[in-house]
Amino acid sequence: YGSIENAVEALKLGAYDYITKPFDEERLLHTIRRAIEHYTLLRKNIDLERRVRESENIGRFVGEAAPLKRLMETIRLVAKTDVTVLITGETGTGKDMAARLIHSLSSRADGPFVAVNCPAIPENILESELFGYKKGAFTGAVNDKDGMFQASDGGTIFLDEIGDLSSALQAKLLRVLQEGEVKPLGENRAYRVDVRVIAATNQNLKEKIASGRFREDLYYRLNVVFISTPPLRDMTEDIPLLANHFLSRYGTELGVAPKKLSEDAIRMLASRRWPGNVRELQNEIKRAVIFSRGDEILPEDFDCTGAAPTAPEEPVDFQALRYREARADTLRKFNVGYIRRLLKDADGNVTLAAKRAGLERQSLQHLMRKYGICAGEFRSGANKI
Repeated sequence: YGSIENAVEALKLGAYDYITKPFDEERLLHTIRRAIEHYTLLRKNIDLERRVRESENIGRFVGEAAPLKRLMETIRLVAKTDVTVLITGETGTGKDMAARLIHSLSSRADGPFVAVNCPAIPENILESELFGYKKGAFTGAVNDKDGMFQASDGGTIFLDEIGDLSSALQAKLLRVLQEGEVKPLGENRAYRVDVRVIAATNQNLKEKIASGRFREDLYYRLNVVFISTPPLRDMTEDIPLLANHFLSRYGTELGVAPKKLSEDAIRMLASRRWPGNVRELQNEIKRAVIFSRGDEILPEDFDCTGAAPTAPEEPVDFQALRYREARADTLRKFNVGYIRRLLKDADGNVTLAAKRAGLERQSLQHLMRKYGICAGEFRSGANKI
């Protein structure tokens, strides 16, 4: 026989309804039908939310290059498992995004995803942040605090730049991976945690192992599955696609009128070196959206920090050259010197420089492309962020 207290408690615990005796059979069947419909609808909504979340995360990886397709295929396969993953790759290649995508495609997607930037937290604080502490464990520990491993229980913890962990923390992390439990500072007992570990680094861990700076046993615990994020130089055919993707994104985010990249700008971006990879390209597009004056973004709207360096000029023995070769070399040196001086005096303003030289703007741009000269390097610092 029911009571109001029991009914309230049952509903708090998640019951769909509460039926007391004596009950009516028709009402019971009707309630069950509604409960099943409610549960089915709830499951559909949860599944839809999961699909939307997956689509959003997958959509962050823009491109059609073969290395990116291989990465996505690997991520989909790995996400179905619950194994520890080690992600390596250069700075700016999307290691964090890869980790988030693995989580969102896994059975832990509804659980927490906790990201830890290891070198960003001082070493003397990182241990307590990872494993938690008990009240009185050290000066300032006025309350018990759960660590990030406990906060990610039932989900995924992402340890970024794992190669920067100290030897002491490496040993404690190894225990977590081996035993599946954490021991907070100042605590005598350990606590079980159900956490998937994904680690990332831009360092060569095998070299660190050889020099004694990284534990070999920890490396093999982390490296159950290995994923490498490709650098942008291996996906140059995707640069126009990525550039337009970021252009659309930042135009919306910054509330700027729609802009487009000129063909010259696209060719310039595709020919540049990108040591900072996709993140550097992303930042360049954002700056161009902010500082470009018209509705079309031109090559001179970009900074030139990523442009290929100009090789130092070496003395030329003209007597050893044929007439045409000597003339071409002299003309090249004149053009490079003249254009660079022209742009410097115009503070990188191509329109003004062309006017002073008595040239059409397009003609000057053609010469700049031919000799690898970028207007951005001649602008004053006030135009850069």
